[in-house]
Amino acid sequence: MFNHDNESEPKCGERKRKANGSSCTMNNCTFVWARDGNHESAKEHAAYLLPPCDVPSGQVIAEADDGEDEYVYVRWCSTGTISRIQKSNISTEELSSRRCRRSAAATEQAPTKSKSRLSLSKKQRQHWRDQQQHRVRCNKQDRGTQLDDCNVDHVPKRQKSINEDKAINMKHDVVSIGCRLSVSVDANEDDAAEEKKEDDVTVQSSKPISALPCKSLVKEGSNLQQKQAVGVKESKKTYEHSYTHRSSAYVQHIAEACTIIMSDARWRTSKQPGDASKEIPLFAWEEGDDLSAVKAFISLYENEAYTEVETRSSIDDDIVFERSMNLYSRIFHRKGPWFDLADLYVRYYAPNVNDNAEIETAEKTTSFSTHQTALQNLFLDIVRLESMGLVRSFESEYECGTVVGQVKTGRGVLLSAEERREVLRLLGGGKSPKAARVPTQPDCTNEILAQMQSQKTLLSAFAATKSKTTSLLPVRKHVEQVLVRKLANKLVSLSKTKEGQVYTPKKAEVEMALQRIELEWKNATRDSVRLNQNSLLSTIRLREAPLQTLRRLMRLFLCAGGGPGSMRGDGTNGWRSCFAKADWHTIEYPGLNSRFGLEAYPLQKYFVSAAKNNSVIHVFDSLNDFRLFEIGAELRSSIDQAMEAYETEKMIRRRKEKVLTYSDNSQPDVTPADDALHLLTKDGRHNLVRNVLSCFNNPNIEPEVLSIYRKIEDDIHRLHAISDTRSENENLILCTSLVCRWMLQFRFDFDSSASLSTRPWLRHLKFDAILTYIAWDSIPFFERRSMYEMASSILMTILFGMEVQQFCFNGPDMCLSNQFRSNSYTKFLLPRRNRGKAIERLLIDLTHAHRKSQKHKSKGTTPLDLSPIQGFCRLLLVDAATSCSIPFSSIRNLARRLKAPLICTMDGISNDEMQLLQIRLDNVKSIDEIESCTSYRDWSPHTDVAIANALSNDRNESSRRCAFVGWEANDNHNRPETARSLNVEELALEEYHSARLPNTNDETSASVSRGNWEGWHDEGGHARKLFRIIFLQAVLENASADDPTIFLTPYQHSPHDLHVGYQMAESDDRSQFSLIHGFYERRRNGIEVFLSKLSQQTEQSVCDLVYDSVQSRWDSYDNDELRLKDVPLLRDVAELRTLSMIAAGLGGQALSVMFRALAFDYRHYSGGLPDLLLARARYPQTYESGDNGANQYVQLGEWIGEAFCKDNIEEENLNRSISMLADRDDDFLGCSKNADSGQSKFSSKKKRQKISVIPEFPTKLKLIHNAKRLNVDCMFVEVKSANDRLDARQEDWLNILDVCAHARVCKFESSSKKSKSDC
Repeated sequence: MFNHDNESEPKCGERKRKANGSSCTMNNCTFVWARDGNHESAKEHAAYLLPPCDVPSGQVIAEADDGEDEYVYVRWCSTGTISRIQKSNISTEELSSRRCRRSAAATEQAPTKSKSRLSLSKKQRQHWRDQQQHRVRCNKQDRGTQLDDCNVDHVPKRQKSINEDKAINMKHDVVSIGCRLSVSVDANEDDAAEEKKEDDVTVQSSKPISALPCKSLVKEGSNLQQKQAVGVKESKKTYEHSYTHRSSAYVQHIAEACTIIMSDARWRTSKQPGDASKEIPLFAWEEGDDLSAVKAFISLYENEAYTEVETRSSIDDDIVFERSMNLYSRIFHRKGPWFDLADLYVRYYAPNVNDNAEIETAEKTTSFSTHQTALQNLFLDIVRLESMGLVRSFESEYECGTVVGQVKTGRGVLLSAEERREVLRLLGGGKSPKAARVPTQPDCTNEILAQMQSQKTLLSAFAATKSKTTSLLPVRKHVEQVLVRKLANKLVSLSKTKEGQVYTPKKAEVEMALQRIELEWKNATRDSVRLNQNSLLSTIRLREAPLQTLRRLMRLFLCAGGGPGSMRGDGTNGWRSCFAKADWHTIEYPGLNSRFGLEAYPLQKYFVSAAKNNSVIHVFDSLNDFRLFEIGAELRSSIDQAMEAYETEKMIRRRKEKVLTYSDNSQPDVTPADDALHLLTKDGRHNLVRNVLSCFNNPNIEPEVLSIYRKIEDDIHRLHAISDTRSENENLILCTSLVCRWMLQFRFDFDSSASLSTRPWLRHLKFDAILTYIAWDSIPFFERRSMYEMASSILMTILFGMEVQQFCFNGPDMCLSNQFRSNSYTKFLLPRRNRGKAIERLLIDLTHAHRKSQKHKSKGTTPLDLSPIQGFCRLLLVDAATSCSIPFSSIRNLARRLKAPLICTMDGISNDEMQLLQIRLDNVKSIDEIESCTSYRDWSPHTDVAIANALSNDRNESSRRCAFVGWEANDNHNRPETARSLNVEELALEEYHSARLPNTNDETSASVSRGNWEGWHDEGGHARKLFRIIFLQAVLENASADDPTIFLTPYQHSPHDLHVGYQMAESDDRSQFSLIHGFYERRRNGIEVFLSKLSQQTEQSVCDLVYDSVQSRWDSYDNDELRLKDVPLLRDVAELRTLSMIAAGLGGQALSVMFRALAFDYRHYSGGLPDLLLARARYPQTYESGDNGANQYVQLGEWIGEAFCKDNIEEENLNRSISMLADRDDDFLGCSKNADSGQSKFSSKKKRQKISVIPEFPTKLKLIHNAKRLNVDCMFVEVKSANDRLDARQEDWLNILDVCAHARVCKFESSSKKSKSDC
């Protein structure tokens, strides 16, 4: 179904995960458990039983007639290698709780046999260690003899003494690791994070932790091993906080995710829905998942909450295993997929020259001695990872030629241009005249592969064979030669280079380094089970099977933590494909960012691990639900990439139209999206439908598959009938949306799930919600192509679960009002804001479709009859307003289509949002005025009007932006410097500060005095901060989380139910309504009690509440090192007095009204807040004092300080242009600013900057200055230019705020001298 890697040659035995069926097969191969021999220590491992046709001809062994035992061929799941074993060693029964099992016969013969460490329980590990120590004492003499016999003649005499002295120097080397390793704080930029080099010592390990048949790297019983273990234990006792490879942030964040997904009870499920008799994990060997990497990381996790995990290691002397897994984790975060040894050595193993004391005595030692230990570590780690089946090299000459011959710019290229030319020279491409005459295609960029295919070896040229198979010229040995020489050059250069100098290696030095590299490789592989001991792995990559399982697990962990507020891929979250080419190195891992101090998660304390024996609610009801989620994640990733490529195409097209001098060659290349699911082909669509329907627990799926497939093909045929040309990316988007629409329709008709009705905050992990989001995101593409009926049909499916193919506009109610039915399950799939937008788009598309059909029928000027659409609009308005399924702003837009006053439209309709948030329908004083109105009207805010003409612009209309000139130069040093040109918000700030606004002729402005306003263009940022500081923390502490699925991971910016708004769902017979379990409804009592107390607080008590909330969070950390990782806390502390002043100015009553709206539907009301927040402080006016109006205002720089002081104002003047581009997504909890924009936006985010200085905690703000009491005024202002108007959500916010606070609109109009088009 999917291609794992497009770079490598296809493999006949590639193991794939099947979504259908309960048994796991690989190309009709049976999954079995096989023992690797008949000896007493034989273990069982996961494998596939291969039929004779799938066994390569080179590995087939002729059967002997003298034996009675039958032999079969198996492919080990961990390594992918094929072995020939006895049939009696095969077991098909279900695996027991322990991974490594022995046969009963072996157990009887050897009751005291050695066990694999992963098979031991916690109580048996001490006995295992005692056995190991006994073997060390018994085999001490044998081990010393074997080491002496294996020495090569040209090994220096001091080599043996160095190996014996490793345990003595262990303490010094382990401590020096913490000094030498410097981790970069930027986890996303790989090159910057990998510049620091790590140094360590070589410690031979005991038996390896692996999931495949392999021997120990070092034989058991080594005296050296005893010394090393003692040295490690001593160093750990003395230096408890020193760096170790196990404690690396790269290792621990992966180990944490693997442990939570594999061990937490939330992530266990059952084979079939409702079958709770046996719980199984989401990933298992029996289901075809290669858990080699996952189990290895679990054994390294350091957390007391998961001490009972069976596979966790407690052996302290396996340094090689920990170091090799650290290398695996570092490679996992890089682009790759191929890496050479020179790159790995320089980044992770080469000792730091500046910190190496041995460099001072370079005259007495060889140049290679300083790097000998590091090179040994690298080779031991590579061999260990290969023995565990986690890395591999090239499997064929074709794969090698394909990879090394790649020509592209940027990272991810294995060979440089000079190295590729050297490989071509070794192949004969630079010398042979025949090779020089090889014709090259214009589009052929892989010269190495072309040379391999065109040139033949001597044996193949004279071979008398008639085979038509093209033989390839061997290239692997040449690539190995080039890369090993590259490593030798690096070794010599690093050992000779001094500070500020660059050393060019000499030929003799390189040859000596090559000999040492070969020697160290032989020593590292002496006791390994590699097929070819002499072949050096100069190039490696992470093996696909365990890497794919690890990526799938990490994707689930990231998507689970993102929550319902993150349902689209933005290039950095977990919505990435695990099969197609995906840039996994661009993903931001929250666990890694948290450990680096780049991100803080204050809600981490609310995540509580659930043990396996606890009866908790599972995220997935069955294993099929998890399989459906993975299919949905692949669909989401495919359409996200297609949308990104489409936006790039549109940008290039607009650039060509704007600047005619651009040529086609100067434009950036547009890479089409990777159609991993093959949805542009009939077979791909048919296979996808079959795989999805096989997870619906329906034994007879063929009729349904055929029915859905025919409907999809009919719509695609209609799509292709349109003559407009479309790009491949747009075709992929449209085809994917049609496939999702019909699969979603099938779910509504036959197999609707009821799990979301009780836990609607888990929609980001449900297949139906993923399909709904994909279909909703594709609506603009159908509308651009004027396919309004098809867009309306899709909207009817995702909104109401109705299947409508054609719309009849001739009936009195468009034949929809009478046949209208709504599936209550659809209200759980989209947020209220998206659902309101979808209903608005439905009515618009129906109007366009009606107009388009009317134009074809009558060529005259017959007026368009919109009464059927208005009747349908009335029906939707009543249903949505009663159930609160859409926000009130959408109800306002629907009512506007009825062309009647809003108060008349809502007469007799009950709406909880309007009542709870005190939204007013009109602001007229007499009923006669409403009755006389024949058009739409509703509540209108107070508006200040000012005259401002925008600067003329010579650019065309598409790139014009309104810019204004200020009134006067700024002579006040206590305010930011006025720029030459201002945007509309900055102009409004100047108008209100200089007392030109509010208007004096406005009756409502009498209560608002003019002048001395200071403010911010924050678009509600301070209000959201106060909601997080005051409200959310108090509500979560007082209300217990009764459902463990609200916090699925430790890295959540909000509880998942915060993004579930208040609404009601009707029953099937539409006779009664039930409230959906959202954030407000689940905590309603506690929220109302808190808001009631808050509304009664005085200004000073509200001010103190902000200070105490931040201080309690500050005191929750033990030291400043932990506080540095909480960047939002440091920002709150830096403006704590400002936030306290704003809270006092707004007052408890206004704050309670705002917090109620945010709790009612945070997803909707987190946006739309007014642009400006103005504040000022003044003395109460007294007539006895005789002070004029100018003297009653307080300079905020003297009273507050912080951003109002002169030093910060000067810094603001210097960084004004940078601050305008600041990303405000940090203010939003669990979602981004443009989360509901309708499409996936791939925008480059600003890199997080780590704060290195702890701010001084300020003193508590008192509303007293110069021994006088102060009053603080605050006002919200929404700014609009001449060509802009209020959004419905902005009108609702102004309506809500105007009840208890000052909220206004500032409208800039152009003068009569210039036309309105000037702005």
